[in-house]
Amino acid sequence: MNLKCPVCGKPLVRKENSLVCENRHTFDFAKSGYVNLFPSSSSSHGDNREMRKARTAFLNTGSYRFLREYLEGVLSKKDGVFLDLGCGEGYYTSAMPQKEKYGFDLSKEMITYASKHDRSTRYIVASIFDLPVFDACADAVLTCFAPCSEAEIQRILKDDGIFVFVSPGRRHLRELKDVLYDTVYDNETEQRFSSLSMVREEVISAPFSLENEMLWNLFLMTPYYYRTGEKGKQRLRDIASMSVTAEFLIRIYTK
Repeated sequence: MNLKCPVCGKPLVRKENSLVCENRHTFDFAKSGYVNLFPSSSSSHGDNREMRKARTAFLNTGSYRFLREYLEGVLSKKDGVFLDLGCGEGYYTSAMPQKEKYGFDLSKEMITYASKHDRSTRYIVASIFDLPVFDACADAVLTCFAPCSEAEIQRILKDDGIFVFVSPGRRHLRELKDVLYDTVYDNETEQRFSSLSMVREEVISAPFSLENEMLWNLFLMTPYYYRTGEKGKQRLRDIASMSVTAEFLIRIYTK
């Protein structure tokens, strides 16, 4: 186990239904199987139940399956320890073949769902900017549609490890944006990581069709939900179905 105590930094070991360090800091497993290593008593971090339901309903349509299969193909080439940072409901994490897998997210709602549905992974409530893992512990790291700390990636990645960073492509969900907004701009691509060495960069895309309820679920899981006025939301509600294109920018790095 590569987990460390978020209080004192000492190794965590499992004792019955808890993780315990030598200084007796103790973290109990939830009934669903996850453990909370985030040093805060607040339960309001990350996505809520409505967002989780929307995400899982949409992902179950298979519209993003091509991305999951691509990531599985890339990351399965690295045995050892796999970390998914900002893992959400575990859609991508669960597909990875490594025997030692960790999924980190701040949302208890997402982590609870993930741990119930994927017993192959240790799911943990924690900040991806201050991960409770030791230096140079990870053979493969994934960040998919989440921010990340370049310094943390440098810290946790082994010298021969790989880091895969997925962000929306320039024209990701362009058809959806055409409905929501009067003026539409291409997405800005994420900044590169200057201290890491890029292996390759690739854009993959695929169209899919959705009826109104699933279009709304897709909308709920995007940042557009918080940026769209009522006029744009109503236009989306009035659409029976439409075809949308998913486009992802994938960058693969090593140290």
